Amino acid sequence: MRPDRPHIQVLSPRTWGEFGNYLAATRFSRVLRGAVDAEVTLLEAEPILNWLGEAGAAIRTISLESPDATVRTQRYMALMASLQERFPSGFETDPTSEQITELAPLTEHLRSTAPDIVVGTKGFVARLCVAAVRLAGLRTRVVSHVTNPGLLQLPLHRSPHPDLTLVGFAWAKDHLLAQTGGDPDRVQVVGPLVAQHDLRDFMTSESAAPSAGPWGGDADSGRPRLIVFCNRGGDVYLELVHHIAAHLPDTDLVFVGYDDPDLARRAAAGAGAERLKHWRFHSRLTQAEYFDYIDRASRSPYGLLVSKAGPNTTLEAAYFGIPVLMLESGLPMERWVPGLIHEHRLGRACATPDDLFHTVDDWLTHPSAIEDHKKAAIGFAESVLDQEAVARRIGAAMRPLLDAR
Repeated sequence: MRPDRPHIQVLSPRTWGEFGNYLAATRFSRVLRGAVDAEVTLLEAEPILNWLGEAGAAIRTISLESPDATVRTQRYMALMASLQERFPSGFETDPTSEQITELAPLTEHLRSTAPDIVVGTKGFVARLCVAAVRLAGLRTRVVSHVTNPGLLQLPLHRSPHPDLTLVGFAWAKDHLLAQTGGDPDRVQVVGPLVAQHDLRDFMTSESAAPSAGPWGGDADSGRPRLIVFCNRGGDVYLELVHHIAAHLPDTDLVFVGYDDPDLARRAAAGAGAERLKHWRFHSRLTQAEYFDYIDRASRSPYGLLVSKAGPNTTLEAAYFGIPVLMLESGLPMERWVPGLIHEHRLGRACATPDDLFHTVDDWLTHPSAIEDHKKAAIGFAESVLDQEAVARRIGAAMRPLLDAR
């Protein structure tokens, strides 16, 4: 690191929301390195503040073990409320002795490293950084990078105190300012970032067992191509795969039970994988498989991604021109995603498993419906997901903070 070059730290939880938040932080860090003249370091937040990892583990348990969306929402909101009670609005400027103790490892970390800018990729982490910077007596500027605007529905992730907040959509800025009364000049709309092929760093492994031959054979089959992506478990997706195997086996299907080999085995066993040689089941992919699956689904007029209704997954699919068929998760920060999907005709977000099953049957029987959504996804990507433009806006927003140092 050059001593005269400014230093930016990006601080991201890895356990909150599986890998989605850290993936977004990885992408943001790489864009930032090309957008500004600074050293950019990406760090996991949990080794600095262990109790953030405990909260992340609780979120995972809620996601996996809640029996339905209503219970999942109740449990998640209770956890967020308990954290908000520990760190209420305004604590950043006047922390109690107990809060100072909880923040001590972060305060010491920032004091010892003294970055010019620290970026929190959760609003809550940015709030913690504001308080820690003040306690450390630093001139470090704090940036909140909003990776999922749905989180702004929660007081835990809202604050007027960061020096800069970056959001993807104008409505997110409006909502944040309406709730916090902050300075409009300190909230900048830069557009949504998508990971593009950065996702391979999270999805692939050299130890993954390669599939036999290309997906669906050497030539495109003209059949619907489904990627079923399950990153929080859930038997609904197993039942869906088994249903397709029983009723619509003439489909090219890939099932990815992310980091869950048992889930992938159960999916394969229930589908009768030995008779479906053109199907694939994974918990991790090789890099060759990752690129092949995305490329073939993207080029196919009937490529389709099936998953929970997460914002990052939706935007990634749209970037590659792949429509989505999603099941609402019941998590409050993802409630805005069905509106995004339906407004831009990116596919369909289903409120219930029955709706998901019915739509799968309909679309696989009449795949022209998939083709119509594909055209809409391509148009959305061209108009909204211009990543060069997003990178320019991020650089333009960050440079004044660097110049002011």
